[in-house]
Formats: sequence, structure tokens, C-alpha cells
Amino acid sequence: MTAPKVTDRCPLCKEPIAAGATRCKHCHADLSVVPTKSKPLFAKLNTFRVGFMAGALFALTLVLLLYLQCRGE
Repeated sequence: MTAPKVTDRCPLCKEPIAAGATRCKHCHADLSVVPTKSKPLFAKLNTFRVGFMAGALFALTLVLLLYLQCRGE
């Protein structure tokens, strides 16, 4: 009778690995450093680039609507 193997899952590739392993044998990720949780979607979108692109898209939409309104007369 053998003792059951205690296994965990790699947080990156989700493959089974030995409990307490410091490196995944599948993806070779370093498991000694715990990966941080990813940021929520709103925090990822809260950047200057996204705000600038949203403003540019809004301005372009207003210009297009104004052009179509004036062209109709």
C-alpha cells in the first residue's frame, strides 16, 4: 500500500505538479515567487492612452454628426 501523492496545480499552466514544488515541470515557471492577482478591468482601462483614445473617438463622432447635419441642408 502506497501513500497517495499530494499534488497541486501550477497557477500559470494549470497542470498538476508536486505539492511544494518550486518550478513547474510543464511550463518551467518559477513557483517560488507567488504571482500577483491581475488588476480588475476598470483599473486596466484607467490609463492616459485609453482616455485619450476615448476622447478622440468622441470628438470624431461629433465632427461626423456635425458634417452630416450641415450636408443635409
